[in-house]
Amino acid sequence: MNAWRRLLTSRVTGAPNPFFATRQSTPTALIQTSAFSSQATQAPTSVSPEDRPFVHHGDRPRYKNYKKFKSPRKRASKLFDELNKEACEKAKADTPHIWQQDIRVGDSIELKMVSQGGLKPSDKQEVEKIRGVVLGMVKRGLGSSLILRDVVYGLPIERRIPLYSPMIQEATILERNFIFKGRKKVKRAKLYYFRDRNPLLTKVSKY
Repeated sequence: MNAWRRLLTSRVTGAPNPFFATRQSTPTALIQTSAFSSQATQAPTSVSPEDRPFVHHGDRPRYKNYKKFKSPRKRASKLFDELNKEACEKAKADTPHIWQQDIRVGDSIELKMVSQGGLKPSDKQEVEKIRGVVLGMVKRGLGSSLILRDVVYGLPIERRIPLYSPMIQEATILERNFIFKGRKKVKRAKLYYFRDRNPLLTKVSKY
């Protein structure tokens, strides 16, 4: 009620209204904006990083001479990977006659492996011939292996043979694309679905 009384008395007496006094005077915000516009028209001056009032990302003193932290787990895995690659290259250099054969999925191969005895030529050895169709290849460095499937005396036999094993003496490819008899290409990396097909499709041995 007091505010309405002041408004009415100001209209009757002609006294200045206190509510509109701020509108009649020049606002301070307008003065500030005009000053800012006058400064914006001036050419910008270059300021050195030391004189800037805030810290830039490239000038942080705590990141200048620090090396990037590498977790022990990542360092160990990287070292293990390097050692694994060196061991694979050494194994390939020791047995070039095996790795010259380009073994692919779907081929029928024959492997000569030492079943009993030592690995040295002077030791007594019993060599076994293993035949089968390559259903898949698992590539895990030194843990790489072949998945061979064959049918012997009507019984399906599936073996997983490590590629870098010193027990392998010789590898021979019997027939390329044995699984499809050359009628079409092998477009899969794993032929596991032949486990549910006719066993005669994966029979390599004659007996």
